[in-house]
Amino acid sequence: MNCKYSEKQKEKVLKSYQCGERVAKISEQTGIPKTTIYAWIRKFENAKPAHKKPVNMKMYRELERKLLHQQRIVEILHASPCVVNTPLDERIQTIDQMLSDKYNVNILCEALCVSKGTYYNRKLRGKGGNTLARKKREEIKPVIKEIYDQSNQIYGPGKVHAIMKDRGYTCSVNVVTSIMHENSWFSIRGGAKALYEQNKSRREDLVKQQFIVSRPNEVWVTDVTELQYREKRIFLCVIIDLYARKVVAYKYSYKNNTSLVKKTFTAAYIAREPNDHLIFHSDQGANYMSRTFRTYLLTKGVEQSFSRPGIPYDNSVCESFFSIFKQEEFYRRSYKTEVELKKGINDFMTFYNTKRPHTLLRYRTPDVYEAIYFNKQTENEAAENE
Repeated sequence: MNCKYSEKQKEKVLKSYQCGERVAKISEQTGIPKTTIYAWIRKFENAKPAHKKPVNMKMYRELERKLLHQQRIVEILHASPCVVNTPLDERIQTIDQMLSDKYNVNILCEALCVSKGTYYNRKLRGKGGNTLARKKREEIKPVIKEIYDQSNQIYGPGKVHAIMKDRGYTCSVNVVTSIMHENSWFSIRGGAKALYEQNKSRREDLVKQQFIVSRPNEVWVTDVTELQYREKRIFLCVIIDLYARKVVAYKYSYKNNTSLVKKTFTAAYIAREPNDHLIFHSDQGANYMSRTFRTYLLTKGVEQSFSRPGIPYDNSVCESFFSIFKQEEFYRRSYKTEVELKKGINDFMTFYNTKRPHTLLRYRTPDVYEAIYFNKQTENEAAENE
Protein backbone atom coordinates (compact mmCIF):
# COMPACT_ATOMS: atom_id res chain seq x y z
CA MET A 1 0.00 0.00 0.00
CA ASN A 2 1.45 3.35 -1.09
CA CYS A 3 1.59 5.99 1.61
CA LYS A 4 1.72 9.70 0.98
CA TYR A 5 3.85 11.74 3.31
CA SER A 6 3.48 15.44 3.93
CA GLU A 7 6.16 18.00 3.10
CA LYS A 8 6.52 18.61 6.84
CA GLN A 9 7.39 14.95 7.41
CA LYS A 10 9.94 15.06 4.59
CA GLU A 11 11.53 18.21 6.00
CA LYS A 12 11.74 16.67 9.47
CA VAL A 13 13.39 13.50 8.12
CA LEU A 14 15.91 15.45 6.02
CA LYS A 15 16.73 17.72 8.93
CA SER A 16 17.41 14.68 11.16
CA TYR A 17 19.67 13.23 8.47
CA GLN A 18 21.60 16.50 8.11
CA CYS A 19 22.12 16.55 11.86
CA GLY A 20 23.96 13.24 11.57
CA GLU A 21 21.17 10.82 12.40
CA ARG A 22 21.48 7.38 10.75
CA VAL A 23 18.85 6.44 8.18
CA ALA A 24 18.07 3.18 9.99
CA LYS A 25 17.33 5.05 13.22
CA ILE A 26 15.17 7.64 11.44
CA SER A 27 13.20 4.83 9.79
CA GLU A 28 12.72 3.09 13.15
CA GLN A 29 11.50 6.29 14.84
CA THR A 30 9.16 7.46 12.07
CA GLY A 31 8.03 4.17 10.53
CA ILE A 32 9.00 5.45 7.09
CA PRO A 33 10.78 2.80 4.93
CA LYS A 34 14.52 3.30 4.46
CA THR A 35 14.17 3.14 0.67
CA THR A 36 11.78 6.10 0.79
CA ILE A 37 14.15 8.09 3.01
CA TYR A 38 17.10 7.37 0.70
CA ALA A 39 15.01 8.50 -2.29
CA TRP A 40 14.21 11.79 -0.53
CA ILE A 41 17.90 12.30 0.29
CA ARG A 42 18.99 11.70 -3.31
CA LYS A 43 16.32 14.02 -4.65
CA PHE A 44 17.22 16.71 -2.12
CA GLU A 45 20.96 16.56 -2.82
CA ASN A 46 20.58 16.39 -6.60
CA ALA A 47 18.34 19.45 -6.54
CA LYS A 48 21.14 21.64 -5.09
CA PRO A 49 24.00 22.99 -7.23
CA ALA A 50 27.21 21.13 -6.33
CA HIS A 51 29.11 24.34 -5.50
CA LYS A 52 26.36 25.59 -3.19
CA LYS A 53 25.84 22.49 -1.04
CA PRO A 54 25.73 23.56 2.62
CA VAL A 55 27.91 21.76 5.11
CA ASN A 56 25.57 19.73 7.29
CA MET A 57 26.37 17.96 10.55
CA LYS A 58 26.95 14.65 8.80
CA MET A 59 29.54 16.19 6.48
CA TYR A 60 31.06 18.13 9.38
CA ARG A 61 31.49 15.00 11.50
CA GLU A 62 33.02 13.11 8.57
CA LEU A 63 35.51 15.93 7.95
CA GLU A 64 36.26 16.10 11.66
CA ARG A 65 36.92 12.36 11.74
CA LYS A 66 39.30 12.61 8.77
CA LEU A 67 41.11 15.57 10.33
CA LEU A 68 41.63 13.71 13.62
CA HIS A 69 42.90 10.70 11.70
CA GLN A 70 45.45 12.79 9.80
CA GLN A 71 46.53 14.51 13.02
CA ARG A 72 47.25 11.13 14.59
CA ILE A 73 49.32 10.11 11.57
CA VAL A 74 51.34 13.33 11.89
CA GLU A 75 51.84 12.60 15.61
CA ILE A 76 53.15 9.14 14.76
CA LEU A 77 55.57 10.50 12.16
CA HIS A 78 56.87 13.09 14.64
CA ALA A 79 57.33 10.50 17.39
CA SER A 80 58.74 7.80 15.11
CA PRO A 81 62.55 7.35 14.95
CA CYS A 82 62.26 6.45 11.26
CA VAL A 83 60.56 7.76 8.12
CA VAL A 84 58.59 6.09 5.34
CA ASN A 85 61.68 5.39 3.22
CA THR A 86 63.55 3.72 6.09
CA PRO A 87 64.25 -0.01 5.51
CA LEU A 88 61.20 -2.20 6.08
CA ASP A 89 62.65 -4.11 9.04
CA GLU A 90 63.24 -0.87 10.94
CA ARG A 91 59.69 0.34 10.24
CA ILE A 92 58.23 -2.95 11.47
CA GLN A 93 60.35 -2.72 14.61
CA THR A 94 59.07 0.84 15.14
CA ILE A 95 55.46 -0.35 14.80
CA ASP A 96 56.09 -2.93 17.52
CA GLN A 97 57.59 -0.29 19.80
CA MET A 98 54.74 2.19 19.29
CA LEU A 99 51.85 -0.28 19.59
CA SER A 100 49.61 0.91 22.45
CA ASP A 101 46.05 1.77 23.37
CA LYS A 102 46.58 5.08 21.59
CA TYR A 103 48.01 3.72 18.32
CA ASN A 104 46.79 0.45 16.82
CA VAL A 105 48.34 -1.62 14.04
CA ASN A 106 46.09 -0.12 11.36
CA ILE A 107 47.10 3.50 11.84
CA LEU A 108 50.76 2.69 12.51
CA CYS A 109 51.00 0.69 9.29
CA GLU A 110 49.28 3.47 7.35
CA ALA A 111 51.58 6.17 8.78
CA LEU A 112 54.79 4.23 8.05
CA CYS A 113 53.62 2.87 4.65
CA VAL A 114 53.67 -0.79 5.66
CA SER A 115 50.86 -3.02 4.43
CA LYS A 116 49.14 -4.98 7.19
CA GLY A 117 49.69 -8.20 5.26
CA THR A 118 53.44 -7.60 5.21
CA TYR A 119 53.46 -6.74 8.91
CA TYR A 120 51.56 -9.88 9.93
CA ASN A 121 53.64 -12.05 7.61
CA ARG A 122 56.78 -10.80 9.35
CA LYS A 123 55.45 -10.96 12.90
CA LEU A 124 52.98 -13.84 13.04
CA ARG A 125 53.97 -16.21 10.23
CA GLY A 126 57.73 -16.25 10.65
CA LYS A 127 58.45 -14.42 7.38
CA GLY A 128 60.98 -11.97 8.76
CA GLY A 129 63.18 -12.23 5.72
CA ASN A 130 64.20 -15.80 6.61
CA THR A 131 61.94 -17.76 4.26
CA LEU A 132 63.35 -20.63 2.24
CA ALA A 133 62.87 -18.60 -0.95
CA ARG A 134 64.83 -15.68 0.48
CA LYS A 135 67.64 -17.97 1.67
CA LYS A 136 67.82 -19.65 -1.72
CA ARG A 137 68.04 -16.27 -3.47
CA GLU A 138 70.92 -15.27 -1.22
CA GLU A 139 72.70 -18.55 -1.97
CA ILE A 140 72.47 -18.30 -5.75
CA LYS A 141 73.13 -14.56 -5.96
CA PRO A 142 76.98 -14.88 -5.84
CA VAL A 143 76.80 -17.68 -8.41
CA ILE A 144 74.84 -15.47 -10.80
CA LYS A 145 77.32 -12.64 -10.23
CA GLU A 146 80.26 -14.95 -10.93
CA ILE A 147 78.79 -16.22 -14.23
CA TYR A 148 77.82 -12.68 -15.26
CA ASP A 149 81.33 -11.33 -14.58
CA GLN A 150 83.05 -14.26 -16.29
CA SER A 151 81.07 -13.44 -19.45
CA ASN A 152 82.38 -9.85 -19.35
CA GLN A 153 78.82 -8.80 -18.55
CA ILE A 154 77.54 -10.12 -21.88
CA TYR A 155 75.20 -12.92 -20.76
CA GLY A 156 71.56 -12.21 -20.05
CA PRO A 157 69.28 -14.15 -17.65
CA GLY A 158 68.60 -16.93 -20.20
CA LYS A 159 72.27 -17.84 -20.71
CA VAL A 160 73.08 -17.43 -17.01
CA HIS A 161 70.18 -19.74 -16.13
CA ALA A 162 71.34 -22.34 -18.65
CA ILE A 163 74.89 -22.36 -17.19
CA MET A 164 73.53 -22.60 -13.66
CA LYS A 165 71.39 -25.56 -14.71
CA ASP A 166 74.48 -27.30 -16.10
CA ARG A 167 76.19 -26.73 -12.76
CA GLY A 168 73.34 -28.40 -10.89
CA TYR A 169 71.45 -25.36 -9.55
CA THR A 170 67.65 -25.63 -9.63
CA CYS A 171 65.87 -22.31 -10.01
CA SER A 172 63.63 -20.67 -12.58
CA VAL A 173 64.78 -18.19 -15.20
CA ASN A 174 62.37 -15.67 -13.66
CA VAL A 175 64.27 -15.80 -10.36
CA VAL A 176 67.57 -15.24 -12.21
CA THR A 177 66.00 -12.32 -14.11
CA SER A 178 64.69 -10.79 -10.89
CA ILE A 179 68.07 -11.00 -9.12
CA MET A 180 69.97 -9.60 -12.10
CA HIS A 181 67.58 -6.66 -12.47
CA GLU A 182 67.67 -5.92 -8.74
CA ASN A 183 71.44 -5.53 -9.00
CA SER A 184 71.50 -3.80 -12.41
CA TRP A 185 73.38 -6.70 -14.04
CA PHE A 186 72.20 -6.05 -17.59
CA SER A 187 73.64 -7.79 -20.61
CA ILE A 188 75.05 -6.04 -23.66
CA ARG A 189 72.26 -6.54 -26.17
CA GLY A 190 69.80 -4.57 -28.28
CA GLY A 191 67.83 -3.35 -25.26
CA ALA A 192 70.87 -2.55 -23.14
CA LYS A 193 71.00 1.05 -24.29
CA ALA A 194 67.38 1.63 -23.37
CA LEU A 195 67.94 0.09 -19.94
CA TYR A 196 71.06 2.19 -19.50
CA GLU A 197 69.19 5.38 -20.37
CA GLN A 198 66.35 4.38 -18.06
CA ASN A 199 68.79 3.74 -15.23
CA LYS A 200 70.58 7.03 -15.93
CA SER A 201 67.34 9.00 -15.77
CA ARG A 202 66.13 7.56 -12.47
CA ARG A 203 64.86 10.20 -10.11
CA GLU A 204 66.60 9.04 -6.96
CA ASP A 205 66.61 10.88 -3.66
CA LEU A 206 70.25 10.69 -2.60
CA VAL A 207 69.86 13.13 0.30
CA LYS A 208 66.94 11.36 2.06
CA GLN A 209 66.34 14.28 4.42
CA GLN A 210 69.89 14.04 5.78
CA PHE A 211 70.69 17.75 5.72
CA ILE A 212 73.82 17.64 7.90
CA VAL A 213 76.97 17.21 5.78
CA SER A 214 80.69 17.06 6.57
CA ARG A 215 82.13 19.71 4.25
CA PRO A 216 81.26 22.61 1.93
CA ASN A 217 80.42 21.75 -1.69
CA GLU A 218 79.22 18.28 -0.72
CA VAL A 219 75.49 18.88 -1.28
CA TRP A 220 73.78 21.87 -2.85
CA VAL A 221 70.00 22.20 -2.58
CA THR A 222 67.93 24.39 -4.85
CA ASP A 223 64.40 25.56 -5.56
CA VAL A 224 62.44 28.28 -7.33
CA THR A 225 59.79 30.48 -5.74
CA GLU A 226 57.32 32.87 -7.33
CA LEU A 227 57.13 36.51 -6.20
CA GLN A 228 53.97 38.42 -7.11
CA TYR A 229 54.88 42.05 -7.76
CA ARG A 230 51.91 44.17 -8.75
CA GLU A 231 50.70 42.59 -12.02
CA LYS A 232 53.99 40.83 -12.69
CA ARG A 233 55.50 37.54 -11.57
CA ILE A 234 59.21 37.22 -10.83
CA PHE A 235 60.76 33.80 -10.27
CA LEU A 236 63.65 33.59 -7.82
CA CYS A 237 66.01 30.60 -8.02
CA VAL A 238 68.34 29.95 -5.08
CA ILE A 239 71.15 27.43 -4.49
CA ILE A 240 72.18 26.74 -0.88
CA ASP A 241 75.26 24.84 0.33
CA LEU A 242 74.07 22.52 3.09
CA TYR A 243 77.24 22.69 5.18
CA ALA A 244 76.85 26.33 6.29
CA ARG A 245 73.35 26.93 4.88
CA LYS A 246 74.99 29.55 2.69
CA VAL A 247 73.32 31.00 -0.41
CA VAL A 248 75.99 30.33 -3.02
CA ALA A 249 74.02 31.69 -5.99
CA TYR A 250 70.67 33.23 -6.88
CA LYS A 251 69.06 34.56 -10.04
CA TYR A 252 65.65 35.98 -10.89
CA SER A 253 63.69 35.94 -14.13
CA TYR A 254 60.24 36.49 -15.60
CA LYS A 255 60.15 32.81 -16.64
CA ASN A 256 60.57 29.68 -14.56
CA ASN A 257 62.48 27.64 -17.11
CA THR A 258 65.66 25.65 -17.68
CA SER A 259 67.60 28.78 -18.54
CA LEU A 260 66.96 30.23 -15.06
CA VAL A 261 68.21 27.18 -13.13
CA LYS A 262 71.15 26.66 -15.50
CA LYS A 263 72.31 30.28 -15.10
CA THR A 264 71.99 29.99 -11.31
CA PHE A 265 73.99 26.76 -11.22
CA THR A 266 76.67 28.19 -13.52
CA ALA A 267 77.06 31.20 -11.23
CA ALA A 268 77.45 28.92 -8.21
CA TYR A 269 79.87 26.60 -10.00
CA ILE A 270 82.12 29.46 -11.12
CA ALA A 271 82.08 31.10 -7.67
CA ARG A 272 82.71 27.89 -5.69
CA GLU A 273 84.81 25.75 -8.08
CA PRO A 274 83.90 22.43 -6.39
CA ASN A 275 86.67 19.85 -6.75
CA ASP A 276 85.18 16.84 -4.94
CA HIS A 277 82.03 14.88 -5.60
CA LEU A 278 78.99 17.19 -5.56
CA ILE A 279 75.30 16.27 -5.20
CA PHE A 280 72.75 18.73 -6.58
CA HIS A 281 69.31 18.23 -4.94
CA SER A 282 66.04 19.67 -6.23
CA ASP A 283 62.38 18.85 -6.74
CA GLN A 284 61.17 17.10 -9.90
CA GLY A 285 60.21 20.28 -11.73
CA ALA A 286 60.42 20.31 -15.51
CA ASN A 287 63.25 22.84 -15.39
CA TYR A 288 65.45 20.52 -13.30
CA MET A 289 64.37 17.39 -15.20
CA SER A 290 65.02 18.76 -18.68
CA ARG A 291 67.52 16.86 -20.82
CA THR A 292 69.50 20.06 -21.43
CA PHE A 293 70.05 20.72 -17.74
CA ARG A 294 70.73 17.08 -16.80
CA THR A 295 73.28 16.73 -19.59
CA TYR A 296 74.91 19.97 -18.47
CA LEU A 297 75.32 18.61 -14.93
CA LEU A 298 76.80 15.37 -16.27
CA THR A 299 79.47 17.33 -18.13
CA LYS A 300 80.41 18.92 -14.80
CA GLY A 301 80.55 15.56 -13.01
CA VAL A 302 77.68 16.54 -10.72
CA GLU A 303 75.26 13.88 -9.44
CA GLN A 304 71.60 14.86 -9.37
CA SER A 305 69.21 14.05 -6.52
CA PHE A 306 65.45 14.59 -6.50
CA SER A 307 62.77 15.02 -3.86
CA ARG A 308 59.87 12.61 -4.00
CA PRO A 309 56.69 14.02 -5.59
CA GLY A 310 54.39 15.71 -3.10
CA ILE A 311 56.81 15.54 -0.16
CA PRO A 312 58.14 19.07 0.56
CA TYR A 313 60.11 17.78 3.58
CA ASP A 314 62.62 16.26 1.14
CA ASN A 315 63.71 19.80 0.25
CA SER A 316 62.82 21.52 3.52
CA VAL A 317 66.04 23.58 3.68
CA CYS A 318 65.02 25.58 0.61
CA GLU A 319 61.39 25.71 1.72
CA SER A 320 62.52 27.11 5.07
CA PHE A 321 64.81 29.66 3.43
CA PHE A 322 62.06 31.01 1.18
CA SER A 323 59.76 31.26 4.20
CA ILE A 324 62.39 33.34 6.04
CA PHE A 325 63.00 35.53 3.00
CA LYS A 326 59.31 36.30 2.52
CA GLN A 327 58.58 36.92 6.21
CA GLU A 328 61.64 39.05 6.90
CA GLU A 329 61.89 40.88 3.58
CA PHE A 330 59.29 40.42 0.84
CA TYR A 331 56.06 40.67 2.89
CA ARG A 332 57.38 43.59 4.96
CA ARG A 333 58.26 45.89 2.08
CA SER A 334 56.17 47.92 -0.29
CA TYR A 335 58.29 48.09 -3.42
CA LYS A 336 57.50 51.06 -5.62
CA THR A 337 59.52 49.87 -8.59
CA GLU A 338 60.99 46.67 -9.91
CA VAL A 339 64.45 48.11 -9.25
CA GLU A 340 63.55 48.39 -5.55
CA LEU A 341 62.36 44.77 -5.50
CA LYS A 342 65.61 43.48 -7.01
CA LYS A 343 67.64 45.66 -4.64
CA GLY A 344 65.65 44.20 -1.73
CA ILE A 345 66.47 40.66 -2.91
CA ASN A 346 70.17 41.48 -3.31
CA ASP A 347 70.40 43.19 0.10
CA PHE A 348 68.67 40.30 1.87
CA MET A 349 70.98 37.69 0.33
CA THR A 350 74.02 39.64 1.53
CA PHE A 351 72.46 40.13 4.96
CA TYR A 352 71.57 36.42 5.22
CA ASN A 353 75.11 35.23 4.47
CA THR A 354 77.10 37.85 6.36
CA LYS A 355 75.03 39.19 9.26
CA ARG A 356 72.09 36.93 10.12
CA PRO A 357 72.93 34.35 12.87
CA HIS A 358 71.71 30.83 12.11
CA THR A 359 70.38 28.63 14.92
CA LEU A 360 71.76 25.42 13.38
CA LEU A 361 75.22 27.03 13.14
CA ARG A 362 75.21 27.87 16.86
CA TYR A 363 74.24 31.44 16.07
CA ARG A 364 77.08 32.05 13.65
CA THR A 365 76.50 33.47 10.19
CA PRO A 366 76.96 31.17 7.16
CA ASP A 367 80.09 33.09 6.10
CA VAL A 368 81.71 32.79 9.54
CA TYR A 369 80.81 29.12 9.92
CA GLU A 370 82.27 28.26 6.53
CA ALA A 371 85.40 30.34 7.20
CA ILE A 372 86.04 28.32 10.38
CA TYR A 373 86.04 25.12 8.30
CA PHE A 374 88.50 26.44 5.72
CA ASN A 375 90.79 27.88 8.43
CA LYS A 376 90.97 24.45 10.09
CA GLN A 377 91.77 22.86 6.75
CA THR A 378 94.61 25.35 6.20
CA GLU A 379 95.98 24.73 9.69
CA ASN A 380 95.89 20.94 9.19
CA GLU A 381 97.72 21.21 5.87
CA ALA A 382 100.35 23.46 7.42
CA ALA A 383 100.85 21.00 10.30
CA GLU A 384 101.29 18.10 7.85
CA ASN A 385 103.94 20.01 5.88
CA GLU A 386 106.03 20.75 8.97
